[in-house]
Amino acid sequence: MKHRFFGPVSGVSIFLGLACAPPNAAKPYPKPAAPESGSGVAQPVATAPGGQGQVRYFDRTIDLQPFLAGFPYGNFDADLKSGKMFFFEEGERYTLKMLDLNAAKDGPYDLAGAPAVSDVDWSARSLWGIHFHQPSNTLWLHADARNDEVMNLWTLSLDSGELQQVTQHDYIYSFGVSEDETQIAYLPRYGKKAPFEKTCLNVLEVASQTSREVLCDSKELKFTWSSIRFSPDNREVYFDAQIQGDRNRVQMVAVDLQAKQPKVRVLTDRKRSRNSPQILKGFIDGDGLLFLANDDGYRNLYSYSRKSQKIRQLTRFKEDITSAAITDAGVFAVHRTPRGSTLVIVDPRTGKVLGELKRPGTADVLDGYKGRVLWSQRAPDIYTELNLAHLEPGGAKQAPGLKNNRVVGLPEELSQQIVQCRAERVTIPTFDIDPDTGKKRELHAFVLRPKTPLQDPQKRLALITAFYGGGNRYSTFDNIMCAAGLTVISPAVRGSSGFGKKFYGLNDKDLGGDEIVDLFWVARWAEQNLGLKPQQIGVYGGSHGGYATMRALTFPPETNGRNDNYEFGFGLAHAGFSDIKSFYDATNIPDWVVLESGDPNKPAELARMKDRSPLTHASRLKSPILLTHGSNDWRVPVGESQRFATAAKQLGRPVTYVEFPGQGHHIEGLELQMQLYQARFDFLSQVAAPAQPPAPRAGQ
Repeated sequence: MKHRFFGPVSGVSIFLGLACAPPNAAKPYPKPAAPESGSGVAQPVATAPGGQGQVRYFDRTIDLQPFLAGFPYGNFDADLKSGKMFFFEEGERYTLKMLDLNAAKDGPYDLAGAPAVSDVDWSARSLWGIHFHQPSNTLWLHADARNDEVMNLWTLSLDSGELQQVTQHDYIYSFGVSEDETQIAYLPRYGKKAPFEKTCLNVLEVASQTSREVLCDSKELKFTWSSIRFSPDNREVYFDAQIQGDRNRVQMVAVDLQAKQPKVRVLTDRKRSRNSPQILKGFIDGDGLLFLANDDGYRNLYSYSRKSQKIRQLTRFKEDITSAAITDAGVFAVHRTPRGSTLVIVDPRTGKVLGELKRPGTADVLDGYKGRVLWSQRAPDIYTELNLAHLEPGGAKQAPGLKNNRVVGLPEELSQQIVQCRAERVTIPTFDIDPDTGKKRELHAFVLRPKTPLQDPQKRLALITAFYGGGNRYSTFDNIMCAAGLTVISPAVRGSSGFGKKFYGLNDKDLGGDEIVDLFWVARWAEQNLGLKPQQIGVYGGSHGGYATMRALTFPPETNGRNDNYEFGFGLAHAGFSDIKSFYDATNIPDWVVLESGDPNKPAELARMKDRSPLTHASRLKSPILLTHGSNDWRVPVGESQRFATAAKQLGRPVTYVEFPGQGHHIEGLELQMQLYQARFDFLSQVAAPAQPPAPRAGQ
């Protein structure tokens, strides 16, 4: 659901089984009887044919081991100040490991040799943030206990490996640690469902692990997800708040912790539309607080002076700055679109660009400290790379220098195994006129074709990403599909991030409207350019993309007066919501629903929410769809898939439902992912070559 529907992502998508048996030795799925009673659980029991890690699409065998376990490292979290990097080693269990960057120096980094910090299996729980507390050799974690997003603060001792829960709240948005490591500010939200009671600013003393409530939010100014920062003297705390809960009116605020009656002081312009600002770590000259915001339509760098209490815009890029860090040489930042990235060094006092380097793919800054920066790069043909840059400040007539070392990358042999797509960037026209150009609007997309296409044209399918498409990065799902000989089309439909605030907001209050019509135009483009028939073109996605998949297959043509539809051949939806109102009532992000769809307390908007719900139009489902969901999902409750599966089944529609016990918004663990991929290929095989009924006997 844009990046505002955010949690750690490893999306999964699948479909409901058809009546015929799969063409290989996979075990049959249980029938979705559970949703009718609301108490049962459908177990994913597909087994891989031909040996561990192998799945099959018709006569083509795909070894999943290189894709899922060839480079089993991810979720890198670096702290250059302390010289530590934390990451997961992913397999059947997710193990948290720690690498000493000072010992590793300029690399290459030995990830396999890094020690584990505990015996906790993080595939069974969520971990959203890590802070290394050097004085006590302890990690402070933003985590839950069982993949249910009941997020709290925990400590993990690096000496004993002991994990302890420190806070007991319904949900903590985020936390921040003071520069002297003595205090932690955090924002707990009270209440398990909307409308939530309140959110309060708390400050915890690290030594005693005791906390005090400083103040709570109000109806006018709601506290929310934030990058929380302390002032250098620990007097003030800075974080984000939403005006009346509106995600498009986010303000940076300050609270004086030493005031007798602390109050919220709004720092940014209340009149400007703004979403997802980010405060950087560190201060300039002990006074300037730097932050990223999109007041002018793109995410740029701003400075707030504590002395003058004024804000200045430092950069004016026409691409979003996605990440940045303060170094001795200046602010090291990345501005990019899904077409490519530019690394820049910016003078934090003047905003002058001191140097830049263009890179293909998607670059991001992990951390920066003094003269070093750790940054990552991904592309459709680059699984992941980590680079350590040494920066030299430069002089009056000399730009800052950059010496870059690749410290993490894939061996060439493994890269050849898992990069199975040939990526082509294309633009696809859609139905409306772009007011900025006066021409027909075009959507950015990547077409990912298999390096080894299938010989039988009937077995060739194309899968269109329903949402979160257009990313200039490696996708395991896409490359496994390419390994099977299938094509993936990944478009950035309206509402996608990366092209500025205006494009990002095109589907606000239009959830399930024109963003779905964009998919129809992408599908017609695929017919014309890939030589496929509608029954060979499907749509897939997870979360917002799971909803969009269900919506695309049940879309009423009269929506928005477009009189448009497309008969997709199939769909795969993971963790999608089927009823917008019930999703609003149960989810932990109701403000996202209000932004994207409307306020259910307003009759007209409630009526639109009902009409935009796939459950309302389940009778329109004609093409087979596979639904998957984790039973512990609190972001999109599991009942959203259960109810759609039950309704479709009762209507005799082609639907299959698979529930994963104990899993949250994402399906984790090597074995479960292997089962998922075989399930996908069983389904897609049936789509490409459906079983024919037996021929009638003579005389019948």
